[in-house]
Amino acid sequence: MDAIDERFAVYTVVLFLCSEIALMAGVAAGAATFAALAAGIELSYWLGRVMEGGGHLGAADIKGE
Repeated sequence: MDAIDERFAVYTVVLFLCSEIALMAGVAAGAATFAALAAGIELSYWLGRVMEGGGHLGAADIKGE
């Protein structure tokens, strides 16, 4: 399972949970919850990719100086 499949599965579960919240508390609450969870998912995905990369160059790594 690659990252796209994992994110699709996570967003499917989040969508089901937020639709339950929307049924119980209202559409605005469900939409706000979905937005907050989606932002957290994307932030953690982005931070994970940045931490895995490790290919950042510092000033000492630049050749010719």
